[in-house]
Amino acid sequence: MQRVSYGMPQLIELNSVEENVRLCSQLGLDFIELNCNLPSCQPETMNVHYLNLLKDQYGIKFTLHLPEDLDLGHFNRHVREAHLKVLEEAIGVADRLGCKILNIHMNPGVHFTLPTEKIELYGKYQQQYLSNIKSSLELIDIWLGGTGVHISIENTGLLHRPHIQTAVNQLLKSGRFCLTWDVGHDYISSHADREFMLNHRSSIKHIHLHDAKGRNDHLELYTGEVDLNEKLQIASENQASVLIEVKTKESLIHSVAKLKEKHIFK
Repeated sequence: MQRVSYGMPQLIELNSVEENVRLCSQLGLDFIELNCNLPSCQPETMNVHYLNLLKDQYGIKFTLHLPEDLDLGHFNRHVREAHLKVLEEAIGVADRLGCKILNIHMNPGVHFTLPTEKIELYGKYQQQYLSNIKSSLELIDIWLGGTGVHISIENTGLLHRPHIQTAVNQLLKSGRFCLTWDVGHDYISSHADREFMLNHRSSIKHIHLHDAKGRNDHLELYTGEVDLNEKLQIASENQASVLIEVKTKESLIHSVAKLKEKHIFK
C-alpha cells in the first residue's frame, strides 16, 4: 500500500525555490506545494527544467497551488478564457514536473449587499454559472488528457452554498477533479464545509493540515482546537497527500517534530 506523503508550502520568508527545496529535504518531507500566486511561480514563466533538476537533486516532488482568483464560472467569456489559459499552462507545467495535484479554490463571485440580505450572483443566476462551469470542464478534460494530473478543489467555507455544491459535484463526476480538505478553513468557517466533505470522503485526495483557534488558522500543529488525528486517519484511508500548511519556517520545523514524536511521520 502506498504510504501517506507529507509536504510543505512554499514559504515566503525563504528567498528562493531552492531554499524551500533544501528545507523540505532536510526535514524529510516528500513534496513542496509551489504557489502560483507568487511572481516567481507564474505558469507562463516557470523554469520547468530547473525545477526538475532540483527535484532530482534533492529527491522531492511538487504539487501546485493555482492562483486563488481563478474563476471557471465567470459570466464574462473573455475573463473566463483568460483564467482558463492560466489553468491550461499550469496543467502543462504539472505534467512536465510529474505533479499529480493541482490545488484550486472555487471562486465565490460577486455579491450585492441589500439592506436586508446579501445576494450571491452565482446563486441568483445559477443556470448561467453552471453552464459556464460545464464549458470550462469540457476544455479542462481535453487539456488533462492522459497526464495523470488531478485538479483538487479546496474548501474555503463555500461548500454549504447550493450552487457551489452543484458545481463541485459536476466537476467531481468528471473523474478529473478530487477534493482538498483544508482543515483550518473548515474550523474558522464554523465547519460550513464539513458535511459536504464527509459526504464525499472517498474523493479527498489532498489535505491542508494546520491548526486553528478562534478566527486564527495556519497555526502550528497541536496548538489549537482542530481534530487533526481525524483528518490524518482520512489521509491514511485514501493514501492522500498531506500538506503541513503553516506559514513560517519555525512553525513548520516544530510541526514536523510533533508528528515525529507521535510516530505519525518518520
